[in-house]
This record gives sequence, C-alpha cells and structure tokens, in this order.
Amino acid sequence: MKVEKLIIKDFRSHKLTKVTFTGGINLIVGQNGSGKSSLLDALLIGLYWPTKPKDLKKDDFMRIGGTSTEITVFIEKDGVKYQIHRNITRGLAFVKYYDGSWKALETGQKGVRDWVEKMVPYDVFLNAIYIRQGEIDAILESDESREKVVRQVLGLDRYENAYSNLLEVRREIERRIKSTKDYLKSTERIDELIRELEGELTATLREINNLAPLIPKLTAEVRELEDKVGRLDALQGEINSLRVELEKGEGELKALQARMRELEKRAEEGGKRIGELEEKVKRARELENDAERYLKLSSFKERYLREKAGIEKRMESYRASLRSIEERLKELEEKKKKKEELEKEREELRKRLKELEVFRKEFEEARAIMENLKGLKKKLKMTPEEIEGLSREIEMAKKRREEIQKEIESIKGRRGELRSQVSERNRAILELKKAKGKCPVCGSPLTEEHRKELLEKYRLEVKELSSEMKRLEARENELRDELGKVEDILKREKELISQREILGQVREFEEKLKGYDLKALEKKAREYEDVKARLGRIEGELEGISREIGSEKSLGEKKAKLEEELSRLEEELKKLEGELSSLGFSSLEELDGEVSRLEPLYKEYLGLKDSERELEREKALMKRLEGKIASLREEMREKEGKVRALREELAGKENAYDQKEHEEARERLTALREELAGKKAKLDALEKRRDELKASIEKLRIEKERRKEKEEELEKLRKARERVQELREKVKRFKALLREDALSEVGRIASEIFEELTEEKYSGVTVKAEDNRVKLGVVYDGKEYGLGFLSGGERIALGLAFRLALSLYLAGEMSLLILDEPTPYLDEERRRRLVDIMQRYLRKIPQVIVVSHDEELKDAADRVIRVTLENGVSKVSEVELGV
Repeated sequence: MKVEKLIIKDFRSHKLTKVTFTGGINLIVGQNGSGKSSLLDALLIGLYWPTKPKDLKKDDFMRIGGTSTEITVFIEKDGVKYQIHRNITRGLAFVKYYDGSWKALETGQKGVRDWVEKMVPYDVFLNAIYIRQGEIDAILESDESREKVVRQVLGLDRYENAYSNLLEVRREIERRIKSTKDYLKSTERIDELIRELEGELTATLREINNLAPLIPKLTAEVRELEDKVGRLDALQGEINSLRVELEKGEGELKALQARMRELEKRAEEGGKRIGELEEKVKRARELENDAERYLKLSSFKERYLREKAGIEKRMESYRASLRSIEERLKELEEKKKKKEELEKEREELRKRLKELEVFRKEFEEARAIMENLKGLKKKLKMTPEEIEGLSREIEMAKKRREEIQKEIESIKGRRGELRSQVSERNRAILELKKAKGKCPVCGSPLTEEHRKELLEKYRLEVKELSSEMKRLEARENELRDELGKVEDILKREKELISQREILGQVREFEEKLKGYDLKALEKKAREYEDVKARLGRIEGELEGISREIGSEKSLGEKKAKLEEELSRLEEELKKLEGELSSLGFSSLEELDGEVSRLEPLYKEYLGLKDSERELEREKALMKRLEGKIASLREEMREKEGKVRALREELAGKENAYDQKEHEEARERLTALREELAGKKAKLDALEKRRDELKASIEKLRIEKERRKEKEEELEKLRKARERVQELREKVKRFKALLREDALSEVGRIASEIFEELTEEKYSGVTVKAEDNRVKLGVVYDGKEYGLGFLSGGERIALGLAFRLALSLYLAGEMSLLILDEPTPYLDEERRRRLVDIMQRYLRKIPQVIVVSHDEELKDAADRVIRVTLENGVSKVSEVELGV
C-alpha cells in the first residue's frame, strides 16, 4: 500500500490541511506542538475509525471553533487508486476507486472499516508498518515485552493461531468419533426391530381383508334411504314455499289497491291547479312590452352613470399628472446646476486621496509589524538574561556530559579488569582446595599450613577487589544520576533555540518600528479614510442626479401623451350625452321618472313569466297520471288470478304428504350412517397403521445401510485425527524455525545499524530466543554483554536499531513504513548517523514517512513537508531540498 494524499478538516489544530506524499522518504518536520504527529493520527482514524484506535475519542480531536471533522485518504494498492472519506461529526463514510472516474465501492462507517481491514489489517498496520513514539521503550523494557513486539511484527501470532485452531479441529474430530460410536451403539437392535414390525404388518393386513367387504353393502342401503328421505324433503319444501308465496301475493294485492286510491286523489287536485295557471298566463302576456322597455332604459341608465363617472375620474387623474410633470421639469433644471458643483468637488477629493495613499500604506505596514511583535512577545517566555543564562547552563551541561561519559567508560573498563582478577582468585582458591602434593601456584610441596596461608591471601585479595568494585559501582550510579540531571538540562536546548529565535525576531521588529512616525501616519490614515468616505458619498449623489436628469426626455414624452388622452376622453363624454338624447330624454331626471313608473310593472311580470312553463308541466303530469291509473288496474286483475292458482296448488300437495312416514325414514337413515362411519373409521385406521408400518420398515432398512456408512466414517475419522496431530507438530516446528531464522537475520541487520550508530564501538548485536522471551545483548571487545552494560543513549540506539531491523527484515513484503519521532533521545552524533542509515537501509522500502522535529534528517529525505503553528492553526508547506 502507498499513501498518496491526506486531506483533513477541523482536526485538532488543523483547520484545512492537504498533504501529498511521494515514493521514497517523506519527512514531516516541525516544532513540538505544531501538529505534525496529528497527521499520523488523522491517517489512522481515516483508515480504521470508529473502532480503532481505541485511545482516540471524537471529542479529543475536534478543532476548537471547528464545525465538522472530515478526513480523506488517497491510497494506491496493486495499481488501483482508492479514496477513503470520513465525516466523523456526521457519522458518514465511503470508499471509491478510480477507473477513468471515481466510482462508489462501499458506504457506511462499518462497511468502510471492514473493507480497509480486509486490505490491510489494523494489527499489521500498527505493528509492521507504523513505528510509534514509545515503541523503542517497549523493546528495551523487558525480554517479555520485546518478545511481544517481535511476535506482532513478524506475524508469529498467525502460526500460534493455526496451532490452536488445529487443536480445536482435533477436538471436533474426537467429538464426531464419540457421536458416531454412540450412534452405532444405539442402532445395535435394528434387525430385531425390522422383524417385529413385519409381523405386526401381516396381522394388520389380515384385519383389513375381513372388514373391507362389509362397507359396500351398508353404503347401498344408505343410498336407498337417502333417495326416499330426499323425495319427502323436497315435497315438504314445496309446500312451505307455496305457503310463503301465497302470503306474499295476498300482501302485494292489498298494496296495489292502496296505490290506486292515492293516484285517483292526485288526479283530482291536478285539475284544479291547471285552471289557476291558465289565468296567470293571460296576465303575463299583457305586461310583456312594459317589461322589455324597463330593461332597456334601466340598462342604459346604469351604463351612462358608470361610463360618465369613469371618464371624469380619468380626466382628473391626467390633469393631476400633468401638473406633477411640469413641477418635476422645473426641479431638473436645478439638479443640473448642482451636478456641476459636485463634479468640481469630486476632482479635488481624488487628487487629495492620491496624495494620502502613500501614508496609508506606510501605516498598514507599521500596524502589521506591531501585530506580529505582539504575537511574538506572547510566545517569548524568557528574558534575554534568562536566555543567556540557560545557554551557558546548556554549554556547561554538554561539557559535563562528556566528562561523565568518559569517567563511566573508565569505570566500566576498571570493573572488567577487577571481575577478571576476582575470577582468577576464585579459580585459584578452588584449585588450592582440590590440590594434593604440590602447590598449583609455585610447584613446591604443599603443606596444610602453606595451603591455609595462600587461601587466606587470595580471600583477602578477593575481598579487597570486591570492595573496590562496589566503590566503582556506587560511583557509576552517582554519575548516572548526575547524567540524568544533565540530560534534563539538555532537553531544554530546543526551548532555548526557539526562545532565542523569537527574541531575535522581536528585536528585528522593534528596530523596524523605529523608522516610522506612528502618530503622524495614523493622522494621515484617518484623513485618508475621511476623504475616501466623502468621495464615495459624492459619487453616489452624482450617480443619483445623473439618473434623474436622464429622465427629462421621458417626462416630456409623457406630458404630450397625457394631453392627447384628455382630448380623447372629452370626445367620449360628448358621445355619451348624444345617446341620452336619441332615447328621447333631455336630462337624466326625465329618464329616472320613466324607469320608476315601469319598475312595479316589471316586478309583477317577473312573478308571472314562468306560469306558462308551469302550466305545460302540470298538463304533462296529468297525462302521465292517467296512464299509471290504467296500468295499475290491469296489474291488479293479473295479481288476483295468480293468488287463486296458488291456493288450489297448495291444497293438492298437502293431501299427498305424510309427516309420520317422513320422520321414521330420517331416523333409520341416521342409524345406518353412524354404523357405516364407524366401520370406515376403523378401516382408515388400519390402513393408516399399515402405511406407517411399511414406512417404518423402509426407514429401518435405510438406517441399516446408513449404519454401514457410519462404520466406514468412524475409521476415516480415526485416521484424520492422526493426520491433524501430525500437522500440529509440523506447525510448531515451522514456527520455531521461522522465529529462529527471522531473529538471526534481524540480529545481523541490527548489528550493522548499531555499529554505525556507535561508530563501531560495538562489534555486533546478539538476539536469543527462549520460550516467551527474546534476549538482546551486544558484543564488546569480543565479549557478550547485557543491556545494563550500555549507557542511556546507547540503549536507545540499540532499541532503534533493533526496531528498524524488524521492519527492514519485512521490507521485501512491505511497501510502506511510518516512523514517528525516531530521534528524541539520540545525541547529535547519533542523529547524524541515522541520516546515513536512512539513506542506506530505508530506501529498500518503496515509501517511508518520517515525523520528526529534527532538521538534520532533511539530508536523507526525498521530500520535506514543514508544519508550523500560526495563531493556533497548523499550516503545511513543502520545503525545497538543500534549503
């Protein structure tokens, strides 16, 4: 996998950051707290959120003042480009792949996480790809913690899992063996069961053969009785139906008689109504001419009043508009004079604004310097005297560190000599105790007294040597304690460099400010703003006046059009008065008098004008009513004939029916049906039992065949158990060989790196594997020593060399390596040597990302990305190599 780009929004101190990575070594540099390590955390979250990493919570990384944390990671794997996007705040996520255009692949937080886990499992990324801060400490902590790191990085857990899984497989096989044995034991009596069921089947078939012939006889007798009962049931039903139909016919006849009486009454009332309507029709015809004249005159009156009022209203509106236009034209003449005055003032202000522009720019520059100076002073935590004092203290600490290290080296050498002498004396003591005859030291005859003298002498020398070793050990402990305090002072060197740089910038800005007359510049800047504001107001006013003057022509055109409209309306008013005269009226009052006279006659006509239509409707109703009466008389005659016929038919059927005979036939039929049902049920039960027995026998025969298969399966399972156990032993042996070979190669690579980091002071690194431990040592002057032999800086160098060797061992499989702050405890010389190591060894890996505050690592990088903190926001920029 290769990381191509990382985009983060509102993440910790990053507002919006875009970082592009290339092949080779990518170095991210910046001061502590600038936000460089946050880029790696964002990468982890972008790939494995929300379950991993567990120590990062949503509230911990939302930027203060931010709105929505978003992370997008662009990666390339096996020639395919992918885009992984997460909106942490809204809980959204997707994966896309590029195929000429971006296409959706997976959505949702869980779906995206599972997809990334399949591509690169989280444990592999964290253990083999990503070397984190503090991981070196885990390597140096203990043999057990070192074993854990080795197991995770080299993937030995997979073989342990395989070893455990094979045990589960063996247990499953054993479970199936037991299950198969239980089955075979439970089916031992299968042949005996088959014989018993076959005997029961024979008896059941015999009973079925005896019962089956009785069923057809009973069935025939039941059918004969069913026919007789059916005939009697039908006759009884016909009688009941006739009774119901007769009752219904009699009711319908009574209803028809009542309907006839009602129709005859309605015909009498209709005749009276027709006479009244004929009188109303006659009066309506007499009033028709007066009604038409009323409508014509009242319609004209309404139109006359409406049109005259409208014309007069529009004429008044036009006259008011003409007066307004004439006043507006006079105002425009005054505006023309005002425009000339403003244009002259505008030119004067423009000249003054140009003169003041230079002073305004100077004031802005001075103000920017003051803002920067204010920010720098906030960052400056030390006085110049404190900075100078800390500088002297650090220089003294460096000298003292060299002195302490030299003295510790001297003590180590002396302690080695003393240990050799003690070993020689102890060997001599053992030889003296065992010696007989001659002295092993001088070769002279060995008396008991001489033996005692020599033993006493050697024991005294061992005591003195041991005392000196203890004194040296105590002195070394004192020096190491002092060295720890010295290292604490040297850790402040970064702070000193930062404060010294800030102080230099403060002094530089203060010197620049001396070149500005701030009060005079501020006054000129205020004047510039005042002039600019006045100029803006004048230009706005001029623009408004110009727009107003531009409307002069349209106002003249509008005036002419209004005068033309007034003339046209006067002509319309004259035409309306002419229509009044043509109707024979000299005034509106004469017209009102005639309309008032005709109005009551018109109202009377309105009340009578529908009478003729009502008369025709009543006559039509009377004709339909007479037809209904005739039809109803015919229907009544037919209904009376049907009722007589029903009475005669009912009497004949009642004579042919016997109620007692009907009930006796029903009782005999019920008894026969019950007997037939009982025999059928018994026959069904016997047939069902016959089928069950046949099915059971067939199942037992199939089970008998299956039992043979199970016997064969049992033999196969026993052989499989043996093969699984052999495979477990092979996995165990392979894991041990892999671990041994891997650690041998890791030790070789670590030796090369450690020799370079220590200027070949040590000739190698030893790596020894035991059950649950990995022991780490060094070779010095041909002898092997443990980690206690090393100084603090050498221990860190060894841990870094070992961890890099683990990743480099996997370089043939790895395409990406990430190192977070690999140099925090390395001295200056070892940091320089790490540059050479990166160039020689890390280039074997296609892409390396290193995060560090150490500027010296730039010499090993192919691309350098600088992270800075400006006003609380992280900024990213690319650094040109060689700068």
